[in-house]
Amino acid sequence: MFINSRFDFRYILVVVLFAISCSPLDQEEIGSENHQQSYPDQEAWDTVLYLSKEGRQEATIRTGHRLFFLEFNMTVMDDGVQVTFFDKNGQSVSTLESDHGTINGLTNDLKVWGNVLVRSKDGKSLETDSLKWFSARNLIQTDATVYLTDGGDSIRGEGFEADPTIRNWSIQRQIRGEIRPNELPER
Repeated sequence: MFINSRFDFRYILVVVLFAISCSPLDQEEIGSENHQQSYPDQEAWDTVLYLSKEGRQEATIRTGHRLFFLEFNMTVMDDGVQVTFFDKNGQSVSTLESDHGTINGLTNDLKVWGNVLVRSKDGKSLETDSLKWFSARNLIQTDATVYLTDGGDSIRGEGFEADPTIRNWSIQRQIRGEIRPNELPER
């Protein structure tokens, strides 16, 4: 029997390419510190997740696509993330949007990155490329560059920490900006 070696090479190339394209996600890509590879245990589209503490809703998270890895207790969101944060009375205090995110299932901590925008109900907005929300302390934080606006005021800096209302905030380094004093009415 004669086997065409050109055909065999193409067949092997197709098999190799198929095997590469079906490889599992690298845990480094999903934000885990464990560098082993794993397949997701769950996958869902257009989902809503509710994060609560002691029976009180803290955040609602919407995403276009999510993966859950039981081994790492990690949810990965890779198709847009929209978060609504709530106060102790159940009132919405701010919203967050980003391209990607992860949720640590043990702590409910949220990590987001890619075009992060936080808007508070009282008009402040925060732009950055990455941000973490620590559920236990109800605190948002980043070491990245941030751009904070409030009405006509704008501040840029590096390293940011605030509650989700963005009322109590601090910028750690490279602070610069423009603050416009409120105009006093004429007498």
